[in-house]
Amino acid sequence: MSKSTLNTLTTILGLAAGFSNFLGSIGVINHTVAGTIGGLAITVLGYLVQQPAAGEEPQAPHPQSQK
Repeated sequence: MSKSTLNTLTTILGLAAGFSNFLGSIGVINHTVAGTIGGLAITVLGYLVQQPAAGEEPQAPHPQSQK
């Protein structure tokens, strides 16, 4: 995936998570539904931010994280 596509997807997913949280907090949608939408968006977001963009080398793990 290109860096531009990754940026767009992560922005959309971040907005979806934040917006669902906001709507749940003001009572427009059920808190369970808001939590589910936010959780799914954040899960996919976490996966996407770990993926290197097309043409980029994956980053080596940080030496301290190998403990």
